[in-house]
Amino acid sequence: MKLKQGIFLFLSLLVSVSLAQSNKTYYSLEEALAVPADSVFKLDLSKSKFKEFPNEIFTFQNLTWLNLSKTKFSELPQDFYFPKLEHLDLSKNDFGDFPEEICQIKTLKVLHLQKNHIAEIPSCISNLTRLEHLDLWFNLVEIIPEEFAQLRALRFADFRGMSYSNSMQEEWRKKMPWVKFEFDLGCDCGN
Repeated sequence: MKLKQGIFLFLSLLVSVSLAQSNKTYYSLEEALAVPADSVFKLDLSKSKFKEFPNEIFTFQNLTWLNLSKTKFSELPQDFYFPKLEHLDLSKNDFGDFPEEICQIKTLKVLHLQKNHIAEIPSCISNLTRLEHLDLWFNLVEIIPEEFAQLRALRFADFRGMSYSNSMQEEWRKKMPWVKFEFDLGCDCGN
């Protein structure tokens, strides 16, 4: 009986340590690189002063949450991929184009791209079949591609800070009634 209790206690402790590690957020590459790479699940490098994308990030293939906001990135490396990533924050950067590398991360559920300079959403966005939350607030997107309607898991999409006609807003609300769209007041503009 004591052996069973000891084993149960050991397994409980192991689960507790594992859960604690998966909830820990690392706030610098140095801090994250000081622990085993497979134990880094959350990495917040917002406001980092990188001159170029740090390849050390690829060490952490168990990432489920990554914040690269306010880093002044304008592009991502072509091999930008994390097989377990669910939450990605690229807000307040210098992206002029939607980083298509994101389209290969099919585990993604939350994507923040607000306050960039993105003018177009690529059709490959339809690959993000698990995406639930998309924030594109305050970009330059004029047209939402038809492939956007294939995002069946999407529940929230923020398109505020861009001018869309009332008819265009209504069209998208009808195409995707399962999505809570955030738009600014409609205009009598062309899109």
